[in-house]
Amino acid sequence: MILCPICLHEFAWSEDELYERTPAGQYQPLHLDSVSGPRREDLLRAAHVRCPAPLSDPGLEHHLPYTYVRHGRPLVIGLVGGPETGKTHLLASMIGAIEQGGLRPYGLTTDAVDIERHAEYVNSYVRPLLVERVALNRTTHRATAEPVDALLVNDGQHTTAVAFFDIAGELLRSATHEATRFVPAIGGLLFVIDAATKSARMGDESFRAVLDRLPKTGGRLDIPAAIAVTKSDAVRFQAPVDTWLYAEPDRLDPAAVLRESRDVYAYLHRRGAQAWLSPYDKCRKCTLHFVSATGAAATEGRYRRGVRPRRVLEPLISLFAMTGVLRGYPEVGL
Repeated sequence: MILCPICLHEFAWSEDELYERTPAGQYQPLHLDSVSGPRREDLLRAAHVRCPAPLSDPGLEHHLPYTYVRHGRPLVIGLVGGPETGKTHLLASMIGAIEQGGLRPYGLTTDAVDIERHAEYVNSYVRPLLVERVALNRTTHRATAEPVDALLVNDGQHTTAVAFFDIAGELLRSATHEATRFVPAIGGLLFVIDAATKSARMGDESFRAVLDRLPKTGGRLDIPAAIAVTKSDAVRFQAPVDTWLYAEPDRLDPAAVLRESRDVYAYLHRRGAQAWLSPYDKCRKCTLHFVSATGAAATEGRYRRGVRPRRVLEPLISLFAMTGVLRGYPEVGL
């Protein structure tokens, strides 16, 4: 059984009912009865499965990539944060770091779930940011919930489909908006905090919207979370940010993750930003990280000295460890 992240309908799927996407973006039945060998595998790589959920509006019909459903239940990661926290830049820098082999030291390799849409994301977000040095526009409103990008992550023995959802912060406050339907399907949370903001005491409404919406046992969430203090370059000369921001680990050290989490917690607490620590209080497993998606602030919409991401993969690696995508680190996040 697969849980559709778009509409939350749970369904069984079959290779006998596959679809292919036409150049016009429409879906038509894919018949593989007489196809075998490498050609069949190539067609399956681009095939889709139609979600059979009953819909009042036919325009909301949706399809999931075959590679998304074939490896068991996927991991849905939701990026949570207000409109100015830098979620879009952080995710683009993460995907860029992955494209450059940033997961290899951890024994992980990746492929695109949907080759065409992954290329579209790279060309629309990753390349403009990292190559053209252009500041990205904030997350746009979407009518429905669709992953921004999705990857197949392999540790040499197991493959997990990982989907990233980045929804505009103001939409997360609505439990009825179509674009927030994915929230109950989340398997990992990435909370994004702007280190440079001055309004820390009241926290982030999108944090509360997500944490209040998800079911808890014993008052706490069983969904792992990572808190990323992005734009940390703006406070890079302050302790303990200066200790962590320019350290580039090439392996996962649970003891170092714990030390950094303690330092981030203390840093936010000293700033009176206790409300931002609510994910730590409400999630059974949570790590905290100093990161910078760009290395500096943009000037007139451009990064004239280049984009130099710092530690953007650390929150993701911790989430992978806490969710079992990266195996052998049960102590991370405790």
